[in-house]
Amino acid sequence: MSIILLGSDDKFNRYQFEYRHDGAEYGIVISARSPTEAKERINALNFARYCGEVRATIHVPSVGLIGRIIRRIRTIYRDSRRDQ
Repeated sequence: MSIILLGSDDKFNRYQFEYRHDGAEYGIVISARSPTEAKERINALNFARYCGEVRATIHVPSVGLIGRIIRRIRTIYRDSRRDQ
């Protein structure tokens, strides 16, 4: 069985769906906040469009504590400039 992971975020749970195609069984994992939302996302795949072949993937590790601090400082700075 092949599993394809669509979307990932720490705020979401992962839900697995299975389907059959040409006599083989496949699985797909969808990130969502609830099983109901996961089912809605699967149903939305009817409206998906082909974007091309994935030739490579790159794993980007989480930024950790220092990265979160820098991101927070940037957000505060950006928000303070908007208020001016």
